[in-house]
Amino acid sequence: MNRIFLRSLLSCLLTVSLFAGHAPQSASAAAAFHDINDHWAKGQIRSLAQQGIVTGINSDTYAPDRPLTRSEFVVMLARVFKSDLKTKGSAYEVKKYYRDVDVSDFYADELVRLNRAGIIDDRGSFYGDRYITRQEMAHYLVNAYNYLYGQNLSTFVNANQSSFTDSSKISPRYRDDVVIADKIHLITGRDGGKFAPRDTLTRGEAASVIYRFSQLIPYEDKGVRSGPSLANINDAYYKNGKLYITFTYSLSGAGYNGQIIVITRSGKQVKIDVEPVKLDGSSSTGHFKQTRTITIEESGVQTIFVRMNGKETARFNV
Repeated sequence: MNRIFLRSLLSCLLTVSLFAGHAPQSASAAAAFHDINDHWAKGQIRSLAQQGIVTGINSDTYAPDRPLTRSEFVVMLARVFKSDLKTKGSAYEVKKYYRDVDVSDFYADELVRLNRAGIIDDRGSFYGDRYITRQEMAHYLVNAYNYLYGQNLSTFVNANQSSFTDSSKISPRYRDDVVIADKIHLITGRDGGKFAPRDTLTRGEAASVIYRFSQLIPYEDKGVRSGPSLANINDAYYKNGKLYITFTYSLSGAGYNGQIIVITRSGKQVKIDVEPVKLDGSSSTGHFKQTRTITIEESGVQTIFVRMNGKETARFNV
């Protein structure tokens, strides 16, 4: 298969203010964690804590290096979806799916909803008290991506081309998921180029991957989209200093050098280089859809251009 390089907007100018209207936990509460000041994931932890997506083990301790349980990850993942998790369900139905989860378990409601969405796809027993492994995390995140976009990326990757030096240790069930999660920049490795697939996920690492996934969540304000529904090809709107963009890339026409050019109402150009997503396209008719949020410190946005390899591939007004 020919390797096709896309450019995603994953590392564009993203801000904590994206979810400011949905923050049940105060900024002061997030800042109270005394044990994250020198931690590499402190920014992600604080952002998610402000939104009520993650909590500490007590009021002033997050414990970023402590391992995370499967049940705790379920709650984080369900919370980050907010209203974009459309499935219904309640804890009273949990025994239909898992014999080892009770209606009184703190994560039962979220587990039912994620199961119905196909994100948590285990059967029979869930083992919520066990620590979640890094390869399990990758699997659930890719399932969540597939649910969010209605798109299965497994047809676009070659599981034998993992960038991690310990890829042989990844369980066959999770190989595609780890490759996909790596290529769309949801996960990172550990020292020495290793992924450490069977190691437990720490609370700090969990905050990092959940934060990355949060940047994929579509528009927060469904009422002010530029159209009646999320467009399949291009869609965007600007509100309160934030530009919300959806792009659908054709794999057959994708280039290596990608750039988003935003023309503000004052005439200023904002050029945004976007980092590569590397997919092995097995189908020339395949498409790759992404949603991103960009902070624009201007009075408004007028026009958006998408360029790939110097060629304009999309243009639309906001």
